[in-house]
Amino acid sequence: MISLRRPTASEIASFRDRRVESDPTSVPSVAAPPGFHREQFSRNIGAGDADFQRARAGLQQWRAHRGSGVEVHPDHAEVSVGETVAIMTRQLGLWVLAACRVSSVTDESDVFGFTYVTLPDHPECGYESFTVRRTPDEVRFDIEATSKAGILLVKVGTPVTRQLQKRATNRYLDALARWTAATP
Repeated sequence: MISLRRPTASEIASFRDRRVESDPTSVPSVAAPPGFHREQFSRNIGAGDADFQRARAGLQQWRAHRGSGVEVHPDHAEVSVGETVAIMTRQLGLWVLAACRVSSVTDESDVFGFTYVTLPDHPECGYESFTVRRTPDEVRFDIEATSKAGILLVKVGTPVTRQLQKRATNRYLDALARWTAATP
């Protein structure tokens, strides 16, 4: 949903509730489906076990999203398979409300992450993965986005929407890096 007016708390909750049982608009796959665009982003956000544990906690608390200016509803949403969230942001003066569902979670000793899929009425159709990895030398935050336009406005504005997606992804990377560095 794209609007000039900020949705109310009850409108956000209702929007999310109507999508809890919805089928996703796409399903994650090894290769990008025909017509989809795949991009990968990565950043070193620290080193060692303490930074990895902070980065893991940050992903579990949606800090990459919240720290980048994206609201995640409900506030208590968990990063767990099946969790449906409404995400809201402001882009080019418009309020964008969309819904996603966590489709998988990876929780290993040196890797933590999740993938969510878009739900009906999301401006994009696709899925996105957020993963932190600990290596002997660093903690990396990787984001992989696979998408295509989900609504006409996004399709018509593809060059602009691609730039907005890159900007949002860089904000996610920045936000989790700040969280990891600042959290004791």
